[in-house]
This record gives sequence, structure tokens and C-alpha cells, in this order.
Amino acid sequence: MNIWKRVVIFCLAIVIAGLSAYPAEALERTLSEDEVKFTFFHLTDGESLLITTGRDKRILINTGSKDSEEDLVGQLEELEVRQIDYLVLTNKNETACGNADVIIDKYHVKKIASSNYQPCVNIQTEDISTVKWEHGETYEPSTGLRFKVLKVNPNSQNMSLYITFGKNSMVFMSEANQAIEDILKDLPIQTEIIKIPDYAEKNFPTGELLDQLDPHIAIIYDLKDKKLHAGLVERLTELWIDVYHLKRVGTVQIIFTPSDYEFVR
Repeated sequence: MNIWKRVVIFCLAIVIAGLSAYPAEALERTLSEDEVKFTFFHLTDGESLLITTGRDKRILINTGSKDSEEDLVGQLEELEVRQIDYLVLTNKNETACGNADVIIDKYHVKKIASSNYQPCVNIQTEDISTVKWEHGETYEPSTGLRFKVLKVNPNSQNMSLYITFGKNSMVFMSEANQAIEDILKDLPIQTEIIKIPDYAEKNFPTGELLDQLDPHIAIIYDLKDKKLHAGLVERLTELWIDVYHLKRVGTVQIIFTPSDYEFVR
């Protein structure tokens, strides 16, 4: 074997050994009070986003389908989550709230926000507060972390969210149609991250909306037995947007600071 190949292999072995010597917990740094971490869970089927603040608040947006219960609970346990302060349900689809009952029970959820007064689960205890988030209103579940609610109409079962922290923002799109795009176009906003709606099956967002929002990152969750819309993927690539299809890259974590953002893994 060539001497240089031996050197390369030896160096790689050292790097791999060094990485394996540190448990995953050692790579998990503590958030300061002015930081917020977004964990986009890779699930077998459906979508779920955990937002953890440096002020020790945890907000879970959606819970994936029932087929993803083991995926979701396992990852929450890896992150050592013991309690979820807010559960936000953006629609009643099974792929969004299939594990809501499990999450409520296991993680002692006290507050549920949804697109209407009847969330996708039957609340049996007075210890849980449920609230309907209204279109156009802004809510602040943790200091500095704001959610602006966007709906096609007041009675819509879907709500998209414009989430801001410091100078950073994210658009969490919950439906793919022209009506929600028109609402977004009327807002004078740009964003760092966009969550692609409907698992990228449809040809939305349009190029016009993407040009306006100018996102750096697109997140695509996985839906079983479904294919990505080729035209949408091509459009995202042509616009130089970094696409993170969680089926391919796994769970992604991004930290927002007041002025910037960074990948954790």
C-alpha cells in the first residue's frame, strides 16, 4: 500500500476514534437566555418541530402520525425532554397530530394552541388550557419568541406561522395553495427558513413567493409512499436555497441568536 494512503487511513482512524470518544450529550451545548433552538425531527411519517428556549421553555409544533410515535418519543428522550410547555397543532391531519394524546400524557402538557377550539384530541382534564390562535394575531410563548398566525380564512382548519426571534425568522407553511401565498405576499417579510408545505408534493411555494421571502434554508418532512414534486425541487435548487429533506439528512437542529443563526448538527 502507498505510504501516503497509509497516512491518510491512520489520520482518519484518529479522527473517528476521537469523535466516538465523546457522547452525543457532550456535543449538546447549553443555550444562553438569548438563544432558541429549532429541532426538526426526522420521522417515518409526518412532521414535528421542537423549539427549545434558553429560558427553559419547550414548544412542540405537531406530533407526526401514529406510525412515528416511536421515532418522536425516542428522539425526545435522547434530548432529555421531561416536559413540554406548549403543544401547537397547525391542523387536524393525522400526520400532524397523530401522537398528540401520547405527548400530552407523557410530557405533562399544560397548554395547547390550535387552529380552532376543538383540537384533534379530546381533552379530558381541567389542568390543560386550550386556546384558539386567531388569524393575524401574534403570540409570545417565551420572551422574544413570537408566532404570527396566518390562515386562509377565520374558520380554516390549517394555520401557517411566521415565527420570529431577534433578527431571524421562519415561515412554517401548513398548506400549499394560492390563497396562503397571497397572504404571505402581503406581508413585508423575508425569512431565513421556510418549512415546505404538504411534504413538497405540490408545486408550492411559487417562484414569486420564494423570491420575495428569499429563504436560505428549506425544510422538507417525510410522508410515507409520497414523492417530491420535481418542479418544486428544481426551483428551490435554481434559487440557491439549501434543501434539507429530512428523509435523507436526518434530524436537523438550528440555533437562533438575536442576530444570526447556526447549525448544531
